[in-house]
Amino acid sequence: MRKGKITLLRSAALVLSGIIVFMQGSSLAKTEGNEPYFSGLKACAAAELHTLTVVTESEADMKLNVAGLARLPALLFVCEAFDAGKLTNDTEVAVSEKAAAVPGPTAFVRPNERIKAGALLKAAVMILAGDAITALAETAAGTPEAAAAAINDRLEQLGLTQRLSSLEDNTGSFSAKDLLILGKALANSSSFCELSGTFIDEIEHDNGEKTELVNQNRLLKTVSGCFGIATGSSGEAGYCGIFGVKRGDSAYLCVVIGASSAEERHSKAKALVEHAFAEYKSKVIVSAGDVVVKDHPIIGGTQEKVDLIALEDAVILEKQGEMYSERLDIQETVRAPLVKTEAVGTLSVLNGKGEHVLRIRLFPAENVGKAVFFDRVQKIMRYWVHG
Repeated sequence: MRKGKITLLRSAALVLSGIIVFMQGSSLAKTEGNEPYFSGLKACAAAELHTLTVVTESEADMKLNVAGLARLPALLFVCEAFDAGKLTNDTEVAVSEKAAAVPGPTAFVRPNERIKAGALLKAAVMILAGDAITALAETAAGTPEAAAAAINDRLEQLGLTQRLSSLEDNTGSFSAKDLLILGKALANSSSFCELSGTFIDEIEHDNGEKTELVNQNRLLKTVSGCFGIATGSSGEAGYCGIFGVKRGDSAYLCVVIGASSAEERHSKAKALVEHAFAEYKSKVIVSAGDVVVKDHPIIGGTQEKVDLIALEDAVILEKQGEMYSERLDIQETVRAPLVKTEAVGTLSVLNGKGEHVLRIRLFPAENVGKAVFFDRVQKIMRYWVHG
């Protein structure tokens, strides 16, 4: 990742590859419907991890039954509870009868069993164990009703329309693009990422018995850089999965819905991922808070210059062989007062056809007040004394 304090003169000539504020996908060739890795699937999509720029898709907006992947919102709630310290690995969880009865992949916990939250988190992340996810969510929120409400609030924050009727409700339909959003949120959870790449492990119950956990994500073994994320299957949904792969600065999420077998699920996912890496590359320019323009002049302020910064990470997907350029749109000088939350210019990224790919607003690094008469007198005195 390159960081830099770029002078205004240099920034006018520097080719930047983009900073995410809003995204226009017109420059990306989204192949649909006729590629070999689409055949036999109900839906699929591959997207850059940080921006969710879709590089290829088929029926990606269609709401579908996604089997166990419908538990991802509850899993996200649990992982974020660990991230926030509401749960720790040593938190003791008392498994309710409802949690123990959740069907599907299971940690084989018993009603009223007392078990460490860290053990349940392994089962939740590695195999999407419904009993483990439910028990952890109940513990984090206090009640099943509070957990369902918190999960629905999180879905709303993510811009998703699905809602749980209860914590045990796993009937929601999701599109491939919905799963990309959930996958990105999970990839931002440190608690999730610590376990998502684990292929085999075990947990121990309060009676001394052990349950072996085997991650069904075969890409962990066959695709370089795979770090998770989740798989699921059912008779109605077929074989589904969301997979994350990172190599260098480039990272992609891939969603497969409705494959006919586990083998097809993973072969199609691998083809989607390799297509993304072959056709595109992520380019990281600056991080949130880095200076884009150094010492920009100010008129009528309590100071003469201010740095202009980006508030978002600088990431763009570059199509192999295509040229990109930047355009800085900002007045030669800006007039005080300046507020850190109010943009004073933009940096645009254009493709070889001159089309906007991305645009980022630039903000003052600090508030700058408007100079009053006393400020001007002080300035004159400083010049008189110091020259």
